[in-house]
Amino acid sequence: MIAVKKTANMKPVFAKILEDIENQVFCTRITDGPYFATEFHFHKECQINYVLESEGKRIIGDSVGHFTSDELTLLGSDLPHVWYNDRDYAKSITLFFDPDRVLSILSQFGPACKFETLFKAAKRGIKYSGTTKTAISKLLLDIPGQEGITKIISLLNILEILTQAENVEFLASNGYTNSYHAKDNDRVDRVFKFVFSNFAGDIQLEEAAAIANMHKHAFCRYFKERTRRTFVQFVNEVRIGHACKLIAEGETNVSSLAYDCGYNSLSNFNKFFRKIKGMSPRNYMNELNG
Repeated sequence: MIAVKKTANMKPVFAKILEDIENQVFCTRITDGPYFATEFHFHKECQINYVLESEGKRIIGDSVGHFTSDELTLLGSDLPHVWYNDRDYAKSITLFFDPDRVLSILSQFGPACKFETLFKAAKRGIKYSGTTKTAISKLLLDIPGQEGITKIISLLNILEILTQAENVEFLASNGYTNSYHAKDNDRVDRVFKFVFSNFAGDIQLEEAAAIANMHKHAFCRYFKERTRRTFVQFVNEVRIGHACKLIAEGETNVSSLAYDCGYNSLSNFNKFFRKIKGMSPRNYMNELNG
């Protein structure tokens, strides 16, 4: 069962981060409590997020994946996202910055093309590892205790390192664009929460459609238009993602994996695992273990 704080509104809303702070270029926010913000949302500001302690499932654009402690991501402007933590503790530090204001400042000192390229790439969401993650996480953790020019220098150092990063993984698909609008209600979000909480059991399309208060065929069109995948594809991605998490934690019994992830048929589990990961569960285990 996923630990999700109940809120009245779960639609991907447009959030205002820096608008109420006059002339603010960037700010940091520390989360230290039972939950991350559970509202599926997007905002103009770019966001660098470092998870200090937690694990669970996240949605970034059209990417559905698992996150753990020590994860560093960069999200571009207007990229919908949410982190659902599996346990009742969530600690992270997040840096928000206005890309237009940053570019305006940097362009006064010379060409800012590499930063424009970075911010454009960030519209897919980027996950960092290796030396880049180590360097950025240290700089992020130092910022809350800094003031004035020292704080600004830290931001510039972070951006410079990100432009040179090599150990990167793009999260949303190539060409992804935000298809959510203010007129959208919370239908997709209720379905996300339902699937994350029940993927180990038998999930029926009709049940998901009912949760969204829609007829089955209308729901199928609605869900695919907004997530770029069918509902069945989404459920299988969540299940196989959970299987990969269990394998990383040491599970080696393929039959147990299938059952724990909601598959009553071992052949179906193997089929969807191969389709999504490009290899069999056994080969995935071997590759993970070197």
